[in-house]
Amino acid sequence: MEQESKHANILVIDDDLGVRESIKMILKDKHTVFTTSTTEDALITLKKHNPEIVFLDIRMYKSNGLDFLKQLKSINSRLPIIMITAYPSSQTAITAFRNGAFDFIVKPFEPSEIVSVVEKALHHHLALSEKDRLVLNLRKAAEQNFFSTTEALLLAIDAKDAYTAGHSKRVSQLFALVADNLAIPKSKIENLKYGTFLHDIGKIGVSDTILMKPSRLSEEEFALMKRHSEIGYNIIEPIPFLKESLLIVRHHHEWYNGKGYPDGLKGEEIPPEVSLFSIIDAYDALTSNRPYHKKYSHNKALGIIKDGIGTQFPPVLTEKVISIIDRHYETCQL
Repeated sequence: MEQESKHANILVIDDDLGVRESIKMILKDKHTVFTTSTTEDALITLKKHNPEIVFLDIRMYKSNGLDFLKQLKSINSRLPIIMITAYPSSQTAITAFRNGAFDFIVKPFEPSEIVSVVEKALHHHLALSEKDRLVLNLRKAAEQNFFSTTEALLLAIDAKDAYTAGHSKRVSQLFALVADNLAIPKSKIENLKYGTFLHDIGKIGVSDTILMKPSRLSEEEFALMKRHSEIGYNIIEPIPFLKESLLIVRHHHEWYNGKGYPDGLKGEEIPPEVSLFSIIDAYDALTSNRPYHKKYSHNKALGIIKDGIGTQFPPVLTEKVISIIDRHYETCQL
């Protein structure tokens, strides 16, 4: 039994009223058909109604259909566009297909031709949508597998370095909370959270003796420890979906006055999301036990961060972040 076709929004662009109304009459029982006589109106209809199929006349009084075809494909490369022509030629067909046309019909046409080409275009559109869905699911699965593996690596680092156990998860969660309070879009927060969670992944390349040393590092050891931000950057740089995370991983130890590492960025050279994370990273470090200090109280940690305004941290952003952390500490006990 043949599967019934789905309903679709269809746009017909032709300066011939007879053609527009003919196609509309043929299709109106199964589909919603919008018609326009100009490319200007077509762009408005395209944006407003998001059609799944477009019929486009090749020769119109004020427009060249082949040129407009290229414009439509630049807007939506997956949109099936069926060209209409009264003057068929092999060269016209070749040009239309090279510019991305799905098919073309010749005037005068039979109703069965219109119905048939719409069925083919709809099946094509649905097949592309299904492929997109499969690719998205595969990408999500790949990301999930990647982060499961990465979390295991970070837990291995935590096991070696008791002073930073749980640090990556805590700063990632606190970053999301503060960023949300700063009205950063949720989609951007999700992407940046990857970087906050992975910011110390470069410690994989740092010697165990340095990571586990129960006292302050020597200058030479600290120089080796500082390499973790560049190592982490190199680990995740080849992974496309972590592109937005790169800046946080590489630059979370830069200072506002330019005396941080690895690149000595200063002031506005440091992206705001990196500065935001650096404040949160410092807060968690101060309120956790470290080799060179016992954990500080919440208020003491905020005081130390305030003292770093203008040297380690940017003024305006830091005051906002401190206020948010303080407010949520009182209500949620961070």
